[in-house]
Amino acid sequence: MPKLSVCIPVEPGHGLPTYLIRELLKNDAADLEIILSTFGNRLQDALDITEIAERDTRLRLLPPAPDNISAGQLWVGTVAAAQGDWVTLIYPEDMIEPDLPALLTYLEKEQPKADALGWNAFQISPSTPRYVPSNVAVPVLHNVTAYDKAPMLEAFFYWKGAQQTPRMPFGLFHGAIKRSLVETILGNCGELSWLTLLPHYEWSARVLIFADALALSNRPLSACNVEPFRPHYVPSAIENFPLHSGIGITAAIAEIQVRTLAELGSEWAGFGEDFVTACLYDCASEHNPSAFQAKAEAYRKALLAMPGGAAFVAGFQPPYSATPPSDARRGLFGKILLVDRFIGNAVTAQEFYAVMRAMLTPIEVIVSGGAVVDLSKKKK
Repeated sequence: MPKLSVCIPVEPGHGLPTYLIRELLKNDAADLEIILSTFGNRLQDALDITEIAERDTRLRLLPPAPDNISAGQLWVGTVAAAQGDWVTLIYPEDMIEPDLPALLTYLEKEQPKADALGWNAFQISPSTPRYVPSNVAVPVLHNVTAYDKAPMLEAFFYWKGAQQTPRMPFGLFHGAIKRSLVETILGNCGELSWLTLLPHYEWSARVLIFADALALSNRPLSACNVEPFRPHYVPSAIENFPLHSGIGITAAIAEIQVRTLAELGSEWAGFGEDFVTACLYDCASEHNPSAFQAKAEAYRKALLAMPGGAAFVAGFQPPYSATPPSDARRGLFGKILLVDRFIGNAVTAQEFYAVMRAMLTPIEVIVSGGAVVDLSKKKK
């Protein structure tokens, strides 16, 4: 049984993960398996991938998924086939730390009760304009610490400190969870499960609810290819609930939260000032004037339909900008190093992680307890 199963569902619009597979399997000793799933016969002519599967049994190709299932159902089927002690899921254009299995072995010794490991993945959009100065935050710390569930529950379900999306780094997508937690989550699915365009956030909700203990890696362990969310209406299974994926990503996550909690017999109590602020951020992410106006009006209409929502509508005035905000800061700020978004001429998430991996603390140093010099502390 491998230490880690890396699940890669290939949904419409995504390419095949040839580069990702090769990078993960470079180390013959890496204790992992890759579970690749696709709709239809996309692998039929992918000789580069099928040849790898023939010579390396760590790559497992699942039978073609039916075209009529949802992304959430594809995720569930992919995860159900995983055999590793731990499971993670990423998309073909993403990158994850190839030495993650060694860190998980270390975690099991140091924090045996932890069944969910989270980290802050680098969020990299290949369409970021170069003419707008921007940076990426790289933590200086590299330790793995136990993390209390209470503040995470507030951050996710109550939107405390959120911007466009909740600040919550735990889940299946760009996170690692134990097989026992996977089985618990899949064993508590019902008719309201996975009815979403964003299974990423539904897994986050369920991981947070069912996890026994959380662990956080301060060292980023992956890079996520970020594409703008395209609103697409999927009616909520919760009768008359006005927030949905046809408005924006913030509304779509709220629908996931209320539906997931309803299935478990609880009510969503996250509607309030913090959530409305997140809706403002969602509107501000639109840099096309007509799309911005449409989203703002859709949110106003939805807020009015929420109990107590009328109190927020008068002050709901999202700011508009034709270009993304710029940030020219670089260098060390406390325990964060701000680097140029295009450092090393990296455009994609996979290119960015390759550059960062040369700078980040190696996993072998972390698991061996090796010391790292803190350059922010000057010698006296």
